[in-house]
Amino acid sequence: MGRAYTKQVDVVISSWQTGPELLLSTKTMSSSFGKNLANRFEEAYGDAGNLQARYPLASIGFAFVVSSTILDEPSQAEKAIDMLYKLRDRGDGNGYMATTLIGYHAVEGPRVRILTDAFPEDLGPAQFMETMIDAILEASPVTDHQHVRESRRGYVVIPNEPEGGPEPSAPAP
Repeated sequence: MGRAYTKQVDVVISSWQTGPELLLSTKTMSSSFGKNLANRFEEAYGDAGNLQARYPLASIGFAFVVSSTILDEPSQAEKAIDMLYKLRDRGDGNGYMATTLIGYHAVEGPRVRILTDAFPEDLGPAQFMETMIDAILEASPVTDHQHVRESRRGYVVIPNEPEGGPEPSAPAP
């Protein structure tokens, strides 16, 4: 739910106890960048403000996936990069906590190759996921998400086993 109407997000992590912890919106464009890029920016900006107002503790992010053909239009690629930076929250609660710009190149049939160095590193998927996870951990009680917290501190997480080690498994039939 947004302020005025139902919002559509593509990935949600939520529980009955906490409500939404992660909301991820995605948009894709494969052509017509000059005609439609500004519309994507306006849609995304409006969604960000509505989602932040409704779910102030959730980690809210935006992933924009574009075809490599945007690189044939350098001014449009620059607009997309600028758009992703401007969609980030500047402290007024009216943007996304993290944004990422992912490029792809069609290889054959339904297969694509992700372009790993076409856009600035600080718009890459790695920083995006780190920021999203950091926001979840910052908003949640220290007793939540223990496995994630321990692995980030460098601890090896071993599941609880009964005394004497794991239960022997039955032989396969």
